[in-house]
Amino acid sequence: QRAKVYIDFGPHPGMDRLPREAALAHCIVITNTSGAAGYQVDTPIPSEYKMPLLKVDVIHKLLLSSLKNYEQRKNDFCSYREWIGGQENRMIQCIHAFVQKVVTERKK
Repeated sequence: QRAKVYIDFGPHPGMDRLPREAALAHCIVITNTSGAAGYQVDTPIPSEYKMPLLKVDVIHKLLLSSLKNYEQRKNDFCSYREWIGGQENRMIQCIHAFVQKVVTERKK
């Protein structure tokens, strides 16, 4: 509850859990563009929070702005939080569709 910003410049080998958890805790999420973080479909955060190059001055400026304008900037992640919240339902839909396909194919 005390953190306001989560920074992750790791390799992002898949859809990472920690950035999602940080966003759900209303942190501003700043990532690089390595691995899954480079794909909007896997990490759908605004592009201004994705650092393709690790330029200290750019990151520092974003970090200061994020802290100074936290109440406003945290709203940049509302759609990301909604997307995260819908993941369970999307997975259930995929499972139902898969089972239906298996049952249909098996009857042939």
